[in-house]
Amino acid sequence: MKHLRTLAVLPLVAAAAQAYTLEFQLGQSNPGGSNADTGVGYNNTSLVGITWATSISKDQKVNIGVNLNNRSLATNEGSGLSQPATKIGVFTTSLDLSYDVNPRGGISPFIGAGIGYAWLSNKNGLTTTTSNSAMSLSGFAGVRFNISKSMDFTLTARNNHLIDVKNSDGTIKNNIESWESIAGLRFKF
Repeated sequence: MKHLRTLAVLPLVAAAAQAYTLEFQLGQSNPGGSNADTGVGYNNTSLVGITWATSISKDQKVNIGVNLNNRSLATNEGSGLSQPATKIGVFTTSLDLSYDVNPRGGISPFIGAGIGYAWLSNKNGLTTTTSNSAMSLSGFAGVRFNISKSMDFTLTARNNHLIDVKNSDGTIKNNIESWESIAGLRFKF
């Protein structure tokens, strides 16, 4: 009977030993292309995010996590009076898979990919898109620097695509691509 109790407790011990992380991110989004309605290029905007992740391999090199971030797509005023500034809020959630590449001496380079969903909102009351949502695909690479046993500093470059966002007239825009540079603090539990 004692052995059965020990076996019943083992899954709880294994779950408690699992590595979890929580990362707070701040960065800049650099969208490419231009708004098809105005022909004006998108401005660089700030990005704020958070990622919760867990290790899914014994060596803790493979991680899966949920990333949430908020940014906007904004333009300056268009070339004519009939082409006002555009401001679209973008809130994205994605499921990210990452792999630590040869970590050494407190420095861990990593690569990864994510698939998710973006919610779009017109921020300045103008109808600049008829899409309320879009699929989001991303690839990223970065490096983590170990500050302490329970905290890392991260630098990440992420390429993000919003798929099939529609113009205000209902036609499909080209996919909106942005390069994002992100710094973060990652807490390990």
